[in-house]
Amino acid sequence: MPSLESEIREILNRNKGTFGIAAWNSTDGLEFFLNEHEVFPSASVIKVPIIVELFWQRDEGRVSLDETVILKDKDKVEGSGILKELHEGLELTLRDLATLMIVISDNTATNLLIDRLGNDVVTSRMRSLGLKKTTLARKMYDWEQARLGKENLCTPYEIMHLLRWLACGEIPSRSASQEIIEIMARQQYRDKIPLMLPADLKIANKTGSISGVTHDVAVVYAPWGPYVLCVMAKGIDDQEDQRIAKLAIAEISRVVYDHFSA
Repeated sequence: MPSLESEIREILNRNKGTFGIAAWNSTDGLEFFLNEHEVFPSASVIKVPIIVELFWQRDEGRVSLDETVILKDKDKVEGSGILKELHEGLELTLRDLATLMIVISDNTATNLLIDRLGNDVVTSRMRSLGLKKTTLARKMYDWEQARLGKENLCTPYEIMHLLRWLACGEIPSRSASQEIIEIMARQQYRDKIPLMLPADLKIANKTGSISGVTHDVAVVYAPWGPYVLCVMAKGIDDQEDQRIAKLAIAEISRVVYDHFSA
């Protein structure tokens, strides 16, 4: 059987751009890294640190998931999600917003949560965990801040550790970790890491895509135990290359599954 690295490099040789990969298997501690410390624009992967911060503040007694927010037209932004299509005055709980943010990657829900939690607080929490590059610098679709150089960032290595802690029930508490994983497992975007895996697997994932960038990060609940896989890609500038890169993430996912099961 070819090595995991050789199979992954064969896939990447057919692709443009820069890929970063970090994987960890809970059963035997096997890890695989490639460009794992490369910094990537996070796209919607930053929504994982946001939901971690929400549940952390819930555990600290600073917010309640039943607390409500009123949707206003001024809050609506483009991109993925449904809230931009709904009427002003809609009342949503913080739990609703978190679910929308993860399951359908709703950008308006994300921004409402950022307003409630504070973007600096999310970044500070990541630093307290030792994640030195994961940064929430601006809201979704805030192009004015983007033009000023403020970008949401992450690395495969750091997000792998965040998901590993969630899978192990370590942050912010065992019950909160389980709640976060269950929300992620309802993810509707399944065209990357889950695509070529057995259909009956529980997979808690979060995708991210913006111009030139496509990612997927996941906890995969395989028959032998959970494992974490984070694949990020940047420098992919046209639609066809994006399509090929998404397929590459699916192929890498299958290769990792097969090697971790051996």
